[in-house]
Amino acid sequence: MIACRIKCIWLIVALVTVFALSACMRSPSISKPVYYYTLDYAPAARTFSKTLPWVLRVERFSASPPFNSQRMVYADKGLHRNAYAHFQWVAQPGELLAYSLARDLRQANAFQAVWSPDGASPPTHLVTGWIEEFLEEDSVQPPQASLRVSISLIDAREPDPVRRILFQKTFSAKSPCREAAPAALSVAMSTAVSQISGEMIAEIYRHLSQ
Repeated sequence: MIACRIKCIWLIVALVTVFALSACMRSPSISKPVYYYTLDYAPAARTFSKTLPWVLRVERFSASPPFNSQRMVYADKGLHRNAYAHFQWVAQPGELLAYSLARDLRQANAFQAVWSPDGASPPTHLVTGWIEEFLEEDSVQPPQASLRVSISLIDAREPDPVRRILFQKTFSAKSPCREAAPAALSVAMSTAVSQISGEMIAEIYRHLSQ
């Protein structure tokens, strides 16, 4: 009798285990989709006295961690940094800014030609950049997009590595977000990028027109 009961108990345990495994196999975990955001703004209309005979190429910008990834980073207090779980930039900020600046430089019609990072033709000058900050600040109200970028203008024809650097300068901008959310951050960051892009173009033109 005791042996029969033990066999029944083991049979029940085995059946429960089989049903549990079958349920797990029939119900795979469903991962949430990832949504991607980009920068979008119309280049400002700019008027320059003349078109300069230089060919520029904007290199891909580098970035300090944690801005060297596609993560949409926000700061909610002090030195704390976090990122939205299911929302990302469509490309790393360094690529977004480089291609945006190259497009704006072309639209300005201030130089003979402007190449994006993939441009193969040899330029007379290079524009390089370093992103120091590219995030949403939630510790203020309203939240704001915070952007800080340093760029260098380099004479590609100059063999002396010291004299190649024509200037280095840091540009920064802050733009309010409608709310603390990825979509609002992309809109506000677009405004901030538009602002510093105009400042960069004016500075580049000023140096190359001298």
